[in-house]
Amino acid sequence: CTVIQVAIGERAFGTSASKGELLLTIRALYEEEMNMLQKKIEELAKNEAKKYGLKVNFEYVDVFPETYNHGENVDKIRKAAKNIGYELIEMKEAIRSSEDFGYYTKSTKGAIFLIGNGEDYPAVHINEFDFRDELIEVAADLFKEILLH
Repeated sequence: CTVIQVAIGERAFGTSASKGELLLTIRALYEEEMNMLQKKIEELAKNEAKKYGLKVNFEYVDVFPETYNHGENVDKIRKAAKNIGYELIEMKEAIRSSEDFGYYTKSTKGAIFLIGNGEDYPAVHINEFDFRDELIEVAADLFKEILLH
């Protein structure tokens, strides 16, 4: 759970804030886990609001399903990378930033993979990130190998 924005009160010195807003990003590996996290956060907020005589409401935006990698598709990616001599690094933990890809694997079999920029390169959602154009050929070669085999 990541706090992304907090807005409380207004510019009125000497008064107590009459309202506030807390924006969170909640990520989970599985939809069941996400549902449980949402429920726990809502229960906590409701209990705290009740304790202090406050009102609370919830709004969800940008809700994404879990991303499930189908084994046969993972195997195809592994084989394709090996066939063209690409180094394949298997992540020890799943990434939680796959967002919309989960919609694909809900309707068809698939697997997500990443093309790396290198260890000392800014991550994709960082201001300093600049897409390296030479990765287009790397990705195209891998996709071509996956499709042809």
